[in-house]
Amino acid sequence: MGKIGLITPTRNDRPLFKEQYNKIIKSQTLQPDEIIMVDYEPVSKDKDLGARYRIGIKEAEKRGCDVALLWEDDDWYHPTYLEWIFRRWKDNNKPDVFGVDITYYWNINEEKGRIINHPGRSSAFCTLLKLPYKYSFIADDNIWFDLHLYKDHAKKYLTTKTIPFPEESILAIGIKHGTGITGGGGHNNSMYNRVDGIKHFNWFKTNCLDSKIYKDIALKIKNENK
Repeated sequence: MGKIGLITPTRNDRPLFKEQYNKIIKSQTLQPDEIIMVDYEPVSKDKDLGARYRIGIKEAEKRGCDVALLWEDDDWYHPTYLEWIFRRWKDNNKPDVFGVDITYYWNINEEKGRIINHPGRSSAFCTLLKLPYKYSFIADDNIWFDLHLYKDHAKKYLTTKTIPFPEESILAIGIKHGTGITGGGGHNNSMYNRVDGIKHFNWFKTNCLDSKIYKDIALKIKNENK
């Protein structure tokens, strides 16, 4: 068991992140076998994450993938992220659903962050699924696939496991920026706080080469909104 697929739901409405998306995948120490971009033309202005996850998972199964990682096109992943989560999944007896129980967000326009602790649940962008997927899907216009995977009644059908990132490390950060349609809590700037004293975010801001690209994107977004 080891064929890995990445599933990226997108509506092609945040093209500024395309370069970073490709760079992050190419930088991974463990390379995926399949990259599945679910980017068909939307049928309406409504959010349709549920439909795109369903289509992506079924396509990964069709391509013979053993696991699928839900992978956002605008978020940041450390070069060791894919290798780390795949190895930890195997170390934890290969549950049906596996993820990270602390989520880190960074708003590139405000240069503010947010940390959310949610024991027993992972955000979608830090979730791995064992395939074939054996449970039901959410409605096409539902944005909360992660809650569906980890909520109590789902555990009657799925084995789930969440763990924290390694101590003193952040291997994935949800990037908030205000462009394109979103899932979750969106890009509401009021959700974020100054986190200058937190080592993880300081490292991301000052040492991560990819952060320069995000700064350039933030500048382009600012200029477009003038």
